[in-house]
Amino acid sequence: MARKQKEKVPKVFISYSHDSPAHKKWVGELASKLVKNGIDVILDQWDLGLGDDVPKFMEKSVAAADRVLMICTETYVRKTDEGKGGVGYEAMIVTGELVRDLGTSKFIPVIRQKDIDIVLPKSVSTRFYINLSDNQNFDEQMELLLRELHQEPASRKPPLGKSPFAQQPSGMETPAASFKPKSIPDLEKIADDIQVVYDTALEVAREGDLVAWRRIVRQATLPISEQLLAWRQEHETKVPRDIKLLQEMALRGANIYAKLFSIALAGVESGREKFTNQIGLIDEILNPRGWNPAGITTIVNFPDTVAYIYQALYGAMCLQTGQITLVTKFARSRITKSFETGSLPLYQRHQIVGWPDTLGRKSIEAWSFLVNLPDKWHWLNKPFSTLEEFRESLCAYYLILNVIEFTDTISENKEDILQQKEIRLEVPLCFLQENFETLKRAYRLALVEPDQVKAIWQTKGILDSKMKELWPRWIYHLNEWLNRVYDFGFRTTVIHEKIFDDLG
Repeated sequence: MARKQKEKVPKVFISYSHDSPAHKKWVGELASKLVKNGIDVILDQWDLGLGDDVPKFMEKSVAAADRVLMICTETYVRKTDEGKGGVGYEAMIVTGELVRDLGTSKFIPVIRQKDIDIVLPKSVSTRFYINLSDNQNFDEQMELLLRELHQEPASRKPPLGKSPFAQQPSGMETPAASFKPKSIPDLEKIADDIQVVYDTALEVAREGDLVAWRRIVRQATLPISEQLLAWRQEHETKVPRDIKLLQEMALRGANIYAKLFSIALAGVESGREKFTNQIGLIDEILNPRGWNPAGITTIVNFPDTVAYIYQALYGAMCLQTGQITLVTKFARSRITKSFETGSLPLYQRHQIVGWPDTLGRKSIEAWSFLVNLPDKWHWLNKPFSTLEEFRESLCAYYLILNVIEFTDTISENKEDILQQKEIRLEVPLCFLQENFETLKRAYRLALVEPDQVKAIWQTKGILDSKMKELWPRWIYHLNEWLNRVYDFGFRTTVIHEKIFDDLG
């Protein structure tokens, strides 16, 4: 008997322009939906590694793919018509010349535009297209796309039947078509590889599967208490004094939470409301089960250090995906620790936002630990493609925290404090020690959603004019803080000094 031919899995390359972090996130969500529906997707966010040649990656991907999806934003169409491949990620754009060389049947335009009048690249202007713009019926259009890729049209020409006059066997029925349900990954056997955990969590979040999500979170959470107590027993009697050794000890303890952190970041990147809000995780981190509050301070306060790492990663991912509103809610959420009667907003918890005991109690040392974390946690290359991208997002997050602190100082009628010669800042400014190019990109990232930035003070009932009036005095105190912390040797412009001019 002849062996049944294995069903061919369609392979698709997604070509798009990097218009904004939000657009990049949308493309990632589209790619995940395609994979979930049996399409093998080639995507730079997944398949392009550090140091890879971007133009060669695009050329190979287009050649290897059965079909190419051209995500047609207005920017993409313009660059395609101009024939600009350029360097870096701009080379991801399929030029009209390449379309003509390979033939238009390989390319499918996918519209994502705000205007009613659709624009298409000239090279595919007469082609069948899919419209996934916000004002379209997404599910209906998505089904059309999947049918096209799987070559399963909604209606088929029926096979030629037999003559009704021909002799037919009696008592025989046409067998029903067999249907094989899609396989679901066994989440109980999720891999220990953190990158696999991240990918799985991201796919589950994008699909909105809360049941699977809870299972993944539970798997990551269950072993933490036991492992944390074992870490404490190992280090409590021999806490190192050397800052490097101390941070290595802290990193070993933080590794216990790495899987859980990766899941939380995947939830943020998904953009789905039920998965982005990971504020409650802070309470679990600060109040681990069976934790003894007595003992050596460096050990006892280790949960603060874990919370410090988590809030930084969470905030950086929020900025990377343009979700500043989440950061505002996160920073202002009131935190209560065990054996405390009062609560404070997260950004006012010094040990959580800048001065954790287990990292040396110095903001400079703690910041250095943070910005170099991807060197130790390589899985961070999943949510943040490069070390530089991570640092930009981290700086942008702390910049927003600084604006939140300024806003709340005014909203609580403490503006007289600004007239003092010296004030205490709740949020450290160590991010301003990064190189100028990093800070410029971080500043642009922080302002990518200006309405969300303005909402920081507008939701508190503060007028733009009031913020702008008092801002120069705040900048004065920022410079004073930098001079004190860096022994009067810090000479740079506060990157967000002109923020109100740039916001308009």
